[in-house]
Amino acid sequence: MTDETLGREHDPIIPIVDVIVAQLRERAGRPDAVLTSADLLVMVGERSHVLAIMLFALLNLLPGPPGYNFLMAVAMFAVAIAMLLRRPMSFGSWFGRMRLPLKVIQKLLEALSVIVRWAAKISAPRWRVLTGPGAMPFVAVIAILLALVNMAPVPFMNLIPSAGLAVVCMGVLNEDGIAVLVGVAIGALGALVALVAVWLILVLVFALGDIVEHVVEGDIP
Repeated sequence: MTDETLGREHDPIIPIVDVIVAQLRERAGRPDAVLTSADLLVMVGERSHVLAIMLFALLNLLPGPPGYNFLMAVAMFAVAIAMLLRRPMSFGSWFGRMRLPLKVIQKLLEALSVIVRWAAKISAPRWRVLTGPGAMPFVAVIAILLALVNMAPVPFMNLIPSAGLAVVCMGVLNEDGIAVLVGVAIGALGALVALVAVWLILVLVFALGDIVEHVVEGDIP
């Protein structure tokens, strides 16, 4: 399955997620169960950019060690660039060997399979102009912008943009243009919140710098 076929043939997200969950369960049952970024790309297929972006966006909603969310944002950015250029996805040797939490991803996808079944009750193929091949560059640009927002070094600012991007991707995979628009709106809200947070931090830093400067110069006792 490739992104270019999504707009021509209805391919609901439910069986797509079920296949990934089955692959993760099989891998988790191995004695030497390990999942790397490169393994995940193999599972989704080198041209299933939308699915890969959705998975990394969902992973970015999870807490992790310092730098984890930045790496997830980098992964989304790299996949979105490949999508915009219509190239197969690939990661560098170091990034491709990065281990992902297999059990956590399995549980996340199992929860997602429940969510998409619920969403299927209100989601349906509609406004396909926003989910077809012609819309893929637009989706790629949205993913690039939200990935850049997710790189901002502000705690918890990744949650809303990542959720919005995941909804956009779900909409594309289920050929639901309204869901795509809802995801874009959520992502735009997250980007606005992140920008305001960064601005406030910068204002605070400059204010503290002025106070320190005045103290050093003796203007403030």
